[in-house]
Amino acid sequence: MSQINPDRHAAGYTHHPTRAVTAFFPLGTDAQAVQRALTDAGFADDQVHVYTGEAGVARLDLHGDRHGGWAQFRRELQRLFAEEAGIHSRAEAVLRSGGVGVVAYTGGDDDRKARAAEVLKSLGGLEVWYWGTWVIQGL
Repeated sequence: MSQINPDRHAAGYTHHPTRAVTAFFPLGTDAQAVQRALTDAGFADDQVHVYTGEAGVARLDLHGDRHGGWAQFRRELQRLFAEEAGIHSRAEAVLRSGGVGVVAYTGGDDDRKARAAEVLKSLGGLEVWYWGTWVIQGL
């Protein structure tokens, strides 16, 4: 099954999930149903990450607190100038409220991007985003 609250920073701090589609789900969402739907759509277990609760907030480390001054400085710049800071704040609020955040890694493939977005939206995903190498795109 897909990974629940994995440490996506295990190999070093990552500022956002590159080449991935993300979505938020409210409290009461069946995270396993979302995982199954993405698996049925052709995503491997290691291509789907699910974050929930305080453990999910800690693993995502959206403020860079566990990763030193450079990560914190970059996050502060994002907070001031970039759209992703708002997305990060909303993601943290969703997880703290008992909701779910889902990441489907697409490898940059346009068909997989469209498939992930379709699945996430069909299950009630909110704020569906594609995180490219240099761009964040609302889907």
